[in-house]
Amino acid sequence: MMVACMDNTTDETEPGEVGPGEAQPEKMGFVAVQWAIEDKTDASQCKAYGANAVELMLINTENNHVTRQVVPCERFDASIHVTADDYVGTITLIDENGRPVSEPLPLGPFEVSGAETTTRRISFPAAEGQGDTEGQRDRQRPRDRHRR
Repeated sequence: MMVACMDNTTDETEPGEVGPGEAQPEKMGFVAVQWAIEDKTDASQCKAYGANAVELMLINTENNHVTRQVVPCERFDASIHVTADDYVGTITLIDENGRPVSEPLPLGPFEVSGAETTTRRISFPAAEGQGDTEGQRDRQRPRDRHRR
């Protein structure tokens, strides 16, 4: 003989619903940050800066909560799980001791939703002494061709 038990209570909540007296869970979302140096994603670019990693700082503009993440420079991509809200932020190339080797570049303002990933793309300029040699020629002292 087989006996089946059924629970006919009606106070169950559907997934994503909040029951009476329960706190609303925070919606979470992802920020994908993709960086390059001179529009290139080559590890040699990190070495030219002396950069070991990047420091990502995301600031929630609603409550000023700061999320900091350090990621290897040569990865050129990071995904950060944060509360869905409005943000500003910066990305900075740092050395092996955590000291900045670049100026911080802005990542925002931007909005993170729980529905889709927010993507931010940024490119650092060439490291000093690298890149455009045209600018170096302009800094040289002009020669006087009319010597007597």
